[in-house]
Amino acid sequence: MTDIAYVGFDCSSKAIHCVVLDSEYNLITKKKWASKEKTFEERFKEFSMSFWADLSKIYITDTGKEQVKVAIEQAILIQNPKTTIEIANVIGCVRAGCHRNNYDVVVVDNRRWKKSVIGNGNASKADILSHAKEIWGDVFEEQDFADAACIAAWRLKEDLSESTENE
Repeated sequence: MTDIAYVGFDCSSKAIHCVVLDSEYNLITKKKWASKEKTFEERFKEFSMSFWADLSKIYITDTGKEQVKVAIEQAILIQNPKTTIEIANVIGCVRAGCHRNNYDVVVVDNRRWKKSVIGNGNASKADILSHAKEIWGDVFEEQDFADAACIAAWRLKEDLSESTENE
């Protein structure tokens, strides 16, 4: 039997947050790639390079037979177009890295995963953190990790509903 790792990514212009779940919703690992450089170009160069170097090592299990199913939150259109473009660049980096590693990748709108996982497409950061704590405990030192966990949970939930439909 092949193990499946469900990976959720929450991207910003300053960092990439990643959470990996197993097929039973257990949290396997969390990883953050970030930079405190002043400009986006400097930050992006720093954290994107470390992301690409680390990506294939973030979830390794004993069997080495994992199938990896990834969900990445789509860039949100915000008032500042420059920031939206920066986040879209980070998402592109994550997508390319995942495709390079032959991971099964889906990009998901934030309202869609929130509706599916939280039950409210307009869930607030507090709603998401509260939900994540209910499921995985008080293990999220940053909000973006809770978001990434819920994004991974969305991918797992989608996978389970597809397999039920195919039966």
